[in-house]
Amino acid sequence: MDKKIKAIVTRAVPYRESDMVLTLVSPEEGRLTASARGCLKPRAKLRYAAEPMNFGEYMLAGKGDRYIVTDCVQYDSFSPVTSDIDRYYAACMILELLSKLSPDPQPRLFLAALGELKALAYEDKEGRDSACDFLLAALAEGGNGLDFTVCSDCGCVLDGEAAFSEAGGIMCTHCAPWDSIKVDAASRAFISGERRSVPEAIKIRADRLLADFLYRTQGVRPDGSYFKEQE
Repeated sequence: MDKKIKAIVTRAVPYRESDMVLTLVSPEEGRLTASARGCLKPRAKLRYAAEPMNFGEYMLAGKGDRYIVTDCVQYDSFSPVTSDIDRYYAACMILELLSKLSPDPQPRLFLAALGELKALAYEDKEGRDSACDFLLAALAEGGNGLDFTVCSDCGCVLDGEAAFSEAGGIMCTHCAPWDSIKVDAASRAFISGERRSVPEAIKIRADRLLADFLYRTQGVRPDGSYFKEQE
């Protein structure tokens, strides 16, 4: 059965001499796999369609979980992202998480990913800021939207350290249970948007905290290499 879907390539792996196996994420279908035959050949018509970050309307032939890309109308490649290593790493992390979190359709998360890729490619948004905002979107879409401005238990305004609990969300240090994850004041301010002009080390620490929250609540985290590359 042929189908036409809007999708973004989150991963592309060489197969045999000239084929690529693509992981596609679609707001309509979720995550699926498709082969792009012959796309590694120098004159391949669909070479662009097998590039990670390519967003377009894909025409697929096949049935079950076996598809072949027969055509693609490209909407965007977000190619400027590749000119800055920090933005590129952030984009790769966003694609990785989008893929992991989309076995089923996640249309709002899909739009959040496109928004961050657009900001990275065309609006000079910093990579760590974009990673932070996408991690927050992923938490929210999983039913764990977090408010870093007030304690979820007593309602006090958070202007210093805080803590994260799976049961209670973001809390002040007085209300937090013993097994909560501590959030230092600088990381909390960065995540909440109060203060984004902070040293890179704080941004990395804040993004790591969000990745830990995501793992605790949804069992998914970015590949550890994302943070290793930032050090």
